[in-house]
Amino acid sequence: MILFGEHHVTWRLLLRRSLELAAIWLILTGGRADGWLPGVVVVIPAAVASLLLPATHAWSWRLAGLCRFLPFFLRRSLLAGLDVARRALAPDPKLRPGLHRYYWRLPPGPARLFFANTVSLLPGTLSIGLDREKLLIHTLDGNRELDKELSILEEMVNRLFRQESREGKADQETGENGP
Repeated sequence: MILFGEHHVTWRLLLRRSLELAAIWLILTGGRADGWLPGVVVVIPAAVASLLLPATHAWSWRLAGLCRFLPFFLRRSLLAGLDVARRALAPDPKLRPGLHRYYWRLPPGPARLFFANTVSLLPGTLSIGLDREKLLIHTLDGNRELDKELSILEEMVNRLFRQESREGKADQETGENGP
């Protein structure tokens, strides 16, 4: 996109994005008058930056995958919170911090990014780096086997994002049934 090349479209988009971000800012600050000046300083550059950044892949979730993922997410989040509380209150939390490398099976794109961000819902884990091959995770218990839990999470994320295969679409469009 050329900066403000299509003036009428870009200005409207900038105004809309600024209003959206301003609304979020007002909610975060409770609408206090002393938050308006910093809000302008933050909102306008953020709106401009959001228009200059390249568009990313659209996140497309499957309803069936979402119905499976939400209970899983809520349960794992609760367990992670309880684990942190237990460790914080224990006289000896038995921490054995370490780094764990998990090699992706998910294809590059939104599903992989979502997976990296949701790893922190597992007890004692935090994503700290990623590359094309793997995710680097900080863990509070380096002796624990994480691969099984991460594989389950990765499969849940895969089901959440899985797209219909091209062959399946072609069969539906032509009215043919697969074997």
